[in-house]
Parts: sequence; structure tokens; C-alpha cells
Amino acid sequence: MMKKLTKLFALLIATTSLVACSANAINGKEDMNVDVIDTESRREFIDLLDYELQNRAFALKLMEAAVEKGSGNEALPFLKAYLALEKLNQRHFASVAKEYNLDMKPRWWTRTRTTLALLGTALLPETSLKSVHKATVKYVAQLQRLESLSAEQHKRFFRYVVAQEQAQADAVGLVLAGDMEQGASLLNDFVQEYQNHTFN
Repeated sequence: MMKKLTKLFALLIATTSLVACSANAINGKEDMNVDVIDTESRREFIDLLDYELQNRAFALKLMEAAVEKGSGNEALPFLKAYLALEKLNQRHFASVAKEYNLDMKPRWWTRTRTTLALLGTALLPETSLKSVHKATVKYVAQLQRLESLSAEQHKRFFRYVVAQEQAQADAVGLVLAGDMEQGASLLNDFVQEYQNHTFN
């Protein structure tokens, strides 16, 4: 059973957190009046934000499918907690995505990646959750860069963006330590804390 769970989490968490949506073109309609330091920094900021929006769209679809197929699986409470986090993210990300004229819907590569990830579940070789955890922690640093480039009025929101990724990393760390229940509890507590949070 643990072998199956390791395989499942390696797929779901690795593809959600460590694989970015590369090769996704930006729509080029960002607001030029937004307070980002210069043209180069603005482009980097928009690219990173778009990258994260597509990751969140990917994670949502993947977790919806995982929960739907996870009936009777002892990992289901963890997957449900993860899904709850992604649903919360969709709600919190919406206003910022709208302000920067970025689409939160998954583009073709994101949809393709989701399909391939789901089809690959049965074929995925054994993968170390330790490497997944390491990659998730690494991605937190990328989101910290996004926060550093953000406009002052959005700093609170982008601190949340970093925090939700850190929560994922911490939850995976607990799974690595053999405490899946505590991992689910951590994610549920995070969702509860930010459920009615506003960033204005």
C-alpha cells in the first residue's frame, strides 16, 4: 500500500509543484500602469505570475481528478485537503489575474499536461518523495522572486502566494515522515486560516 501511495504522491505533487508551465505564451495585455519598477522587471513579473496561474490551473484539474478516482484510498483525506487549497487559490488569485489581464483558465499545454499526468499514473516508475519535496522547496524561492517584483499594493497577496506553496512543501515533508494525517491537517488549517481573508 505504501508503495502505491508513494507512486501516487510522486505523480500528483511533483507535477503540481515542481513542473512549471513552460512554453506558455503570455497574452501581452498586461496593464502598463501597474507599479512595477521597469520594463524588464515588469516582463519578468508578468511571466512569473502567468507561470504560477497556469500551475494553479493544472493543480486544480489534477486534484479534482485525483479525488474523483481516490474513493477508498487512504490518501483521500490528504488529496481532499490539497483540492481545498487549490479551490481557495482560485478564489484568491482571481482579482490579481484580472487586474493584470491574465487568464486563469488552463491553456492547451496545461490541459495536455494534465491529461498526460493522469494517463501516466499507471506507468510512472517509482519516484522519491524526497526529490519531490526538494523541488517544491526550490519553487518557493521562485515565488519569493515574484513577491519581490510585485507592486506595493499587492505585497500581502504575494506573501500569501509564497505561504501557500510553503504549506504544500511542509505537508509533503510530513508525508515523507510518514504522517499523512498531519499533512492533511496542515493543509486544512491553512485553508481555514485564509478562507475569509482579503488582501486589499
